[in-house]
Amino acid sequence: MRSILFVPCVLIALSVLAATVAPVRHMIKGNVLGLYDLSLYNRPNSELTPPVEQHLVAHAGGAFNGESYTNSREALDHSYASGYRVFELDFDWTSDGHLVLVHDWDHTSSLFTVAPHVFSYQEFISRHRTDGLHQLAIEDLRQWLHAHSDAFIVTDTKSPNPRLLNYLAQNGRDILPQLILQIYRLSELQSARSLAPRAVWLTIYKCNYPAWALARITGVDAFVIPVERYGSYSRPKLLQQRHFYVHSISADQIDQTFQHLPGIYGIYVN
Repeated sequence: MRSILFVPCVLIALSVLAATVAPVRHMIKGNVLGLYDLSLYNRPNSELTPPVEQHLVAHAGGAFNGESYTNSREALDHSYASGYRVFELDFDWTSDGHLVLVHDWDHTSSLFTVAPHVFSYQEFISRHRTDGLHQLAIEDLRQWLHAHSDAFIVTDTKSPNPRLLNYLAQNGRDILPQLILQIYRLSELQSARSLAPRAVWLTIYKCNYPAWALARITGVDAFVIPVERYGSYSRPKLLQQRHFYVHSISADQIDQTFQHLPGIYGIYVN
């Protein structure tokens, strides 16, 4: 009887261990990163900017015709007409070094029904998407921002962020007052603040800094956390002293999210 019960008990134990190892490893990594980054952290000389008044952020430009993550001109126009003034957009580089708006190249390739690859700039601007929407390069976004002076863009990139910050330092001075630079590690904070953007937000989905680390960071205008990790940061004192955005939820869950997650400042909306 013992041998019969042993196998299912072992299988159950292994499944529980497999389910918990990844979160525990993620938590340990976050604490180690927090200790390391805070040991090198120097508070920036520049002062924090006033909070962005808008509490809703159109994620990847916002949904359009039931589609998310389009980063398209139509999504921006539709979200703006719907009352949004803050838009998170995804930035990446073409194979020949041009900055364009894409979430990732595999997904982008599927929109053009071609094999997954990093597009050249000419290929990116000349191809037609299967959904009929219009892709954007940084030059297109610049024109859009000039025409919408009350709009703000939150930057997101899957490529190394210092490359994006360096590009904006050289080529983005005219739009920096409308940019909210999203950073991923404390090591990026000083260079981001030196550009004098509208704001600097720290997103923790990559570095996973724990709550005790965020409580010690004073040079960030707002923190951005995955909605499912709200419980890890729901200390009343921390939420009162910092501005927190959660990502990302559908538009029909906005009121419910504010109700069930007390203390958050804003939401990234799909």
